[in-house]
Amino acid sequence: MSRFKSVEAEEQVACNLIPMIDIMFLLLLFFMLSADMTQRDMEDIVLPVANMAQPDPKQKEYKTITANLVGEGDNWYVVIKSQPYQNWDMLKTQLAEWAQAEPDPTNKPGQNFTSIAINLRADANAPYKAAQRLIQILSKLGYYKVEVVASNPDAKP
Repeated sequence: MSRFKSVEAEEQVACNLIPMIDIMFLLLLFFMLSADMTQRDMEDIVLPVANMAQPDPKQKEYKTITANLVGEGDNWYVVIKSQPYQNWDMLKTQLAEWAQAEPDPTNKPGQNFTSIAINLRADANAPYKAAQRLIQILSKLGYYKVEVVASNPDAKP
């Protein structure tokens, strides 16, 4: 005569996959939202080589816009944020809007500089006149922080 009743074990044990699927969807959502999306600003171009280029040691953090100068022959145009601007007047209008939206806080009366920096990525085969035209447009609109991007094959990673 036993005092304790033996506990019967449940024969059918199953794994519940619903919580695991929920966690996987949350992780997927997290990684998608936190992924680095700056690569969408880059066009697939061959950068010019600059063996003696040095990074700016006093570089500050600015809001930057990457302007890619792409094309071939006599047809060169600018691509910004995956948007091609084949009409230079439309490009000028868009750049003017961005410049007016973010004026430099150190502007004195009568100055209209912008706080936005431009990263100019030009194809190695781009004629200088196309890059010069873009730099002149940027200068007239108040962009004074223009950085020309080049590749350095001797640089250490």
